[in-house]
Amino acid sequence: MSIHTQLCSFKTADKETLHGLLFTPPNKSSDLTLLMVHGVAMNFYMTPLARIGQVLAEQSYHCFVINTRGHDWISRAGDWTAFGGAAYENLEDCLQDLDGALDYLSTQGYRRFILVGHSLGCVKSLLYQGTRQRLDVVGVVSCSCPKQYYSARAIEQPQFKELMANAEQRVAEGKGEEFLWAPTSGSTGLFSARTFVSKYGPHEKNDVRPHAGRLGCPFLAIAGGAEHSFFPQYAKELADAAGPSLATCKIIAGANHSYSQHEPELVEILAQWLEQFKN
Repeated sequence: MSIHTQLCSFKTADKETLHGLLFTPPNKSSDLTLLMVHGVAMNFYMTPLARIGQVLAEQSYHCFVINTRGHDWISRAGDWTAFGGAAYENLEDCLQDLDGALDYLSTQGYRRFILVGHSLGCVKSLLYQGTRQRLDVVGVVSCSCPKQYYSARAIEQPQFKELMANAEQRVAEGKGEEFLWAPTSGSTGLFSARTFVSKYGPHEKNDVRPHAGRLGCPFLAIAGGAEHSFFPQYAKELADAAGPSLATCKIIAGANHSYSQHEPELVEILAQWLEQFKN
């Protein structure tokens, strides 16, 4: 099946302009669309979500794969004179980003939404619906949600507490825009001290298990069996928090964090779960 692909832009309440690809099946209208949210420093045209969105559109689902303001490590922002990207965003910025995307989709005639996050996009999607509790968000999907909150990172990364103390001191001294390098899942990332504290600080706002318990809609947690063990473990914990009446958990044997060579299995799981939302 050929699909229609449209490059779209939308604005947030604080005047950020963001972009995404809207994949739609030909000659099939729907009031339901999947809003797909990328991971740290990724963007709307990178795998796995861009490819997954295309394949699901071929199966008659409307999919909007977007940028948040945390796309790429460093990017243009605001009126194009400021800097943005993963190095600069605050965790709570995602609330305005997803508000803007859903508002835009509403102007296009969509009335029901499913949030689909990958990696950090899972944290943002769960934080969003757990906070907003929108009735028009009828489902949430988490693909490889990272266990990135303070107490978990302190166990995983021996230097983490020292790094965080350094970042907190810089923020206290008014030097929150200074950069530091820190480990991320499988690589090293560049962060402003302010962003590092916002995303990973001892406040533990990014432990989204409490938010999973407040979704008020069906929830699907997925992880790869070849990922670090905390990904499957956290997927099960999130599903437990959401409760057996709403949650489903699936572990894809042999799949890594980007689901390389396992995209067909991921699509099959998503398609089966999405059957419940068909009119």
